[in-house]
Amino acid sequence: MKRVGVSILFLFVFYSVWCIRPYYKLAELNKSIDLAATEITNCLLKHNFEVLGEYNPAAKSELKVIVFTCDELTSLATGVSDKGAFGATLKVGLIQEGNKTLVTLINPCYFSHAYFINEANTDEVDMMTHRIDSLVSSALLPLSSSKEYYGKDIPKDELKKYRFLPYMADYEDVVELAEYDEYLDAVASVKKNILKGVDDSKLIYELAFDDKEICVFGIAFNGENVLENQLIDLLGYHCVTSFPLEVLIQGNKAYILNGKYRIPLYKSDISRLKLFKIMSLSSEIKGCMENIASL
Repeated sequence: MKRVGVSILFLFVFYSVWCIRPYYKLAELNKSIDLAATEITNCLLKHNFEVLGEYNPAAKSELKVIVFTCDELTSLATGVSDKGAFGATLKVGLIQEGNKTLVTLINPCYFSHAYFINEANTDEVDMMTHRIDSLVSSALLPLSSSKEYYGKDIPKDELKKYRFLPYMADYEDVVELAEYDEYLDAVASVKKNILKGVDDSKLIYELAFDDKEICVFGIAFNGENVLENQLIDLLGYHCVTSFPLEVLIQGNKAYILNGKYRIPLYKSDISRLKLFKIMSLSSEIKGCMENIASL
C-alpha cells in the first residue's frame, strides 16, 4: 500500500512539473460581469499592465474578455523571430452565471511553451514566463490567492511541437494572408478593412512595435457573421479567453495561426470526433482573414 501511495505521489509531481493546462479559474465573484470587469481592469492598471481592450465575444452579454500585456511579455514575444508576437498578450475571461461572475485566465506558462520555446532559449523563457505569471498573480491578488487549472494536461516538450493529430498543422504552419510593398502598407491596409467592417469584423485592439516592424490586431466577428458563435459552440464558454482572433503583421506580410493548430491548442481536451468541425471552421477563419488582408 505504501508503494502505491509513493507511485501516486510521483505521478502527481511528474504531471505538475512536466505537464501544463491552458487555463485557470481565479475567482467566483458575487457581482455583475461589468462590475467584475471594472475591478479587474483597475487592478491591472494599478500594477502597470497595459489594458488593450475588452469586448463580449459573439455579442453575448454573459461573456467578456479583457486583453492586456506588459513590457516583460512584449519584450519576450517580439524577441522570438519566428512570429512570437502571436503570444504578446494575455487575457482574462469573464463568464456570468446567475448572480455570480466566474473569472478565468489564460495560463502564461502553457502558451509560452507553445509560442516561444526553442532548443536554445528554454531556460530564459521559463524564467521570464514565471516572472510574468507572478506579476499577474500579484495584480489580481485582491480577487483570489488560489488558482484552479483546467483543460487537458499537455507535456511541456510536446507543446513546443504541438499537433492535434500527426498530419495536422503545428505552430510553424502559419497562414500567409497577403504580401505588401512594405510594413506600413500592410498595417494601413489591414486596419482600414477592419474599420470598414469587412466580414462583420471589429477592431478590439492594436499592438504595434513599429521599430521592429511588428503589429498585432485583435479582431472580433459580430453582426450577421456567425463565426464567433460557431467557435463558442465548439470550444465552450470556459475557453472564452481564446478570443479574439489575431492577425500578425511582420515585415511586409500578414499572417494568422493555422486554425487547425490554434483551435485544438486552445481547447486541449477537444474530441477527435470534432475533427471535421475544426477543419471547417479553420477554412472559414482563413477566408474571413484573407478578405480583411486584401489590398
